[in-house]
Amino acid sequence: MEKVQGKELEHTWYTMTAKERMAVVEKIVDIERMLFAIPFPASGSIYFKDSVSTRTTTIDLPLTVNRGKTDKFCIGPSTEFLWWYQRRNELAVNRGPWETPKELLEAVGHRELAWLQNFGKHRFPCEPLYREFYGRQEVDPQVQVDSLRDYLKVAPHIIPENPELCQPTIRHPDLSPNNIFVSESGDITGVIDWQHSTILPMFLQAKIPKHFQNYGDDDSENFRRPELPTNFDFLEESEKANELELYRRRQLHYFYLGFTSTNNKPHFHAMGKHDLIVRNRLYDTAGRPWEGDNTSLKAELVQTSTYWPDIATSAMKEANFPVKYPDADQLRDFIGVNIDGWVPTESYEEAREKERYIKQQMLEAAETEDERKELDAHWPFQDHEELD
Repeated sequence: MEKVQGKELEHTWYTMTAKERMAVVEKIVDIERMLFAIPFPASGSIYFKDSVSTRTTTIDLPLTVNRGKTDKFCIGPSTEFLWWYQRRNELAVNRGPWETPKELLEAVGHRELAWLQNFGKHRFPCEPLYREFYGRQEVDPQVQVDSLRDYLKVAPHIIPENPELCQPTIRHPDLSPNNIFVSESGDITGVIDWQHSTILPMFLQAKIPKHFQNYGDDDSENFRRPELPTNFDFLEESEKANELELYRRRQLHYFYLGFTSTNNKPHFHAMGKHDLIVRNRLYDTAGRPWEGDNTSLKAELVQTSTYWPDIATSAMKEANFPVKYPDADQLRDFIGVNIDGWVPTESYEEAREKERYIKQQMLEAAETEDERKELDAHWPFQDHEELD
């Protein structure tokens, strides 16, 4: 911040016109286009060669990546924050570089498994909602251990077979407005906070940046051009403020998708593939630090099993899901429902509460309205009334 010129975008965004905002988003997408076009040989993070210990595994960057100027860079272990969070730096695990997506997906599962085996203890869930869900009882990390072992059985078989989707790709990890600097004329003068940036396969990088998303909004998900309501001038000041904020969020989502569709086509096409979204969510959930949530990874595994023929590698498309349960069986014991969907009368309310909670978690994880509708339509624990 001492070196870069200009002001943080968060200080100018709200005073910009729609045309100025549109121009800034296009420039951000152009930066991503340049980054996505760099042909890295492996996943991991970028280092100066002379800053890495000789005991550390590295992969040299070819001169074509460095535009023929220097050979002083290499790819080394991941600097993503989760590889160092809560003593994970003490684990003897594969931190990269990874030459194949399979190595990466398995490494994340082994990292979380090793952490639980070394540091996992019975605990109360971090989130208050989970505490209610588990009856204010401590939860057993062994449940998550079992789910991670199931993930490791599945992970090798969900790698896309399109080489372009497996191409190692670099992105900025946090394109928040306070990390982007702009000049008075609206040019981007700098982007800061690269320290946790990581090269990952394209199919794991393909998503709208967190601060550009407006999922859950019907207009954004259906790519409608943002407009203020026709009665905007007659609203109360507080209502105007709310509508303006929604308008800005819709603009970000709309402009980002629009410019990505024309300026960064590989990213746009990858983002639109539902099978990649399923893979992406499973990977993200498996790599999430355990804080007493024994449900989310199970739920994502069930969701993955539902889409198995669409996301499995060719050799596995005709095979059963690698974990030995069909679609809904994984959660039956947890909810307390038998193979026919029956539950003892005295346990019904508890089972129903668990089922609703799991469904809500998965609906919230869905990124588009179409995903939510499909999940709702194919939800395996539908409620039925017995007919006389």
